[in-house]
Amino acid sequence: MTAEPDRARLLARIRREFDVVEERLTFGARSLAFARVADPDKVLDEVCEQETLREKGIPPKRELRMPYWAAVWESASAIGEHLAQRDAARPLAGLSALDLGCGMGMAGAVMAMLGARVVLADIDTAGLLFARLNTLPWAARTTVTRLDWSRDDRDERFDMIVGADVLYDATQWAPIEAFARRHLAPGGVLILGEPSRIGADGFPVWLADLGWAVTSSERVAGDLTVRIHEARLAAGA
Repeated sequence: MTAEPDRARLLARIRREFDVVEERLTFGARSLAFARVADPDKVLDEVCEQETLREKGIPPKRELRMPYWAAVWESASAIGEHLAQRDAARPLAGLSALDLGCGMGMAGAVMAMLGARVVLADIDTAGLLFARLNTLPWAARTTVTRLDWSRDDRDERFDMIVGADVLYDATQWAPIEAFARRHLAPGGVLILGEPSRIGADGFPVWLADLGWAVTSSERVAGDLTVRIHEARLAAGA
């Protein structure tokens, strides 16, 4: 079965539930097709409506949670650019990578485009439909799966774990750090992007205190300055 029929079927399935915008995005010298939710606020309204119905005894379509997945966060765009630039010096081709909290799969799609073997993981199954759609050109080396980083494990380790805008809540820092510690291969790198939120100012020092060697850089995306932290476990940590 060719990729185009697969894409058409999956896109039709998604469009039964969501309005979709399709665009072409450029990262470095390469570009990829990316489908996203047309109106994230509409998705939030739908979640609120489903919650109201649930209170009346009508089961929701799927597990209800804040639809963070439905927005394309500036951190994802910045990480995509960062990875494309990084690839010139340290190629991703052949590496194993995890897009943690992948949402609609932008970072994971960039890594797959650059030749990595990628697992795209998120707790929200709706976002995973888009993640699968956006990585279909590299279906042979991508896996899309539901994952809760606070409690789930995978029986594999990765050369690279990437997370775009997953540091929004400081209570998530410890589960993310613990997950990365368990799932990074020796010498592997953790790459996290966040849009310079005041609440995340202390994250690099917090991570360093746990034995990680951290380097940080900044990249402008839209109207925001995104901080990108690369971290490796120090020897003996």
